[in-house]
Amino acid sequence: MDELMERLEAITAAGRRAEEMTAEWSTRQFVGRADEGRIVATADALGTLTKLEISPLSRKRLDARRLADEIVAAVSKAEEAAAAAKDELMSNLRP
Repeated sequence: MDELMERLEAITAAGRRAEEMTAEWSTRQFVGRADEGRIVATADALGTLTKLEISPLSRKRLDARRLADEIVAAVSKAEEAAAAAKDELMSNLRP
């Protein structure tokens, strides 16, 4: 009976730890930069774009095609950072 209680306590503690880790992860934001940091994309924990900042200098010096490519690069970096954090969280939750 003592062994079962210890196992139950360990499972309960692991569940609490998982909830805490997930809550912390879900509030994080991930940033991707392009065009020498002049284009900044921010994504939430799920990789959803929440903010995009484009410097006036980028708008002025890049043509439409290059500007689009740089925006996509910044967004991709933010999404990749969010995915990497999710993968790390999932690996830490596994026993």
